Amino acid sequence: MTIPIHKQIEQLSKNNERSTNLIATFSDGYADGWHMAVRDSFRPQLDIKFTPRVQGKLNDMEKTEKKQVRVWTQGPRIAFDKGHIFYNTRKGYEEWGEALKHIKLVCIVLEAKPNDVKKKKTDKGFIYELIPGFVEIELLIPNDERTELVTKSIRKIPQNEFVEFLKNGNKSWI
Repeated sequence: MTIPIHKQIEQLSKNNERSTNLIATFSDGYADGWHMAVRDSFRPQLDIKFTPRVQGKLNDMEKTEKKQVRVWTQGPRIAFDKGHIFYNTRKGYEEWGEALKHIKLVCIVLEAKPNDVKKKKTDKGFIYELIPGFVEIELLIPNDERTELVTKSIRKIPQNEFVEFLKNGNKSWI
């Protein structure tokens, strides 16, 4: 069973750590299997970074010499921002007249605040707490003549829910 994105991000924030369990994998420049065509240039906004790690095991055998390697890791600081645009198809990035023939949905971020993680002192010591960010998005669809885009809805949602939308879609919003 796959852990929902928002739960995975909340778990990462509790320990303020990074994981090798990524919310997105990329091939041919786009997130694999996502509802919206999310380019690999959005890795930083998904808090996916190429991070140094110490490699100490090889084939379940402890190595005497540990070496540093770089691996893709996931963090909790989702940070989409004003002006980011997503299309439901990779063809949305083609010449505009051609792109409009294929686009069914466009999502534009109008306003945003990123997720953050704060260290908080409690009577039992320190804990980390996710401070959820948000995005205000405009969803647009082509008009019947496919000559322009028209606004279908505007909504304000948490950054984590926005990632869920980009990955899985939400037909009730259209």
